[in-house]
Amino acid sequence: TSGELTWEKPIYSDFQALSRESEYAAWTLVNGYALNHATVSTHRLESDIRSISKFNKFVEDNGFKLNTEGGILKVSPDGLLQQSSTVADSSLFTFADGITESIPRSYIEFAERLPLPQFKDLQDKEVKEHHRRDGFEVGNADKIFESTSRDQLTRRSA
Repeated sequence: TSGELTWEKPIYSDFQALSRESEYAAWTLVNGYALNHATVSTHRLESDIRSISKFNKFVEDNGFKLNTEGGILKVSPDGLLQQSSTVADSSLFTFADGITESIPRSYIEFAERLPLPQFKDLQDKEVKEHHRRDGFEVGNADKIFESTSRDQLTRRSA
């Protein structure tokens, strides 16, 4: 949690080999117990950018790159969970064998959970968290986790 590894630094060739198997496992190898991402629930914001589409525009207008894997906005099959994320920051990491490379660090996810169909007629001020779509969407999560992929880090902004 302090951003320090609790194990020995890996050598670069081990990092590369693990990356070919799992970029997420390789991320963990060099980031340890650091926070991979945090999520902002845009529907909880008390501003005019609480819809995720407006929030994404605000984020991009302020110079942050959004993950484009599967499109900027990832939408659950029922349409009630909408997610996006920044592309991870990166920084230089010196491996045990002295090789220094840029590696992915953390990113921020954004989620808007819309009201369930049976609560769609409630006024905004009446909608509570239990009225909203709950749960996890594997299809969205797979694309969100691409926020730390080398492809996303090197992709130019749209």
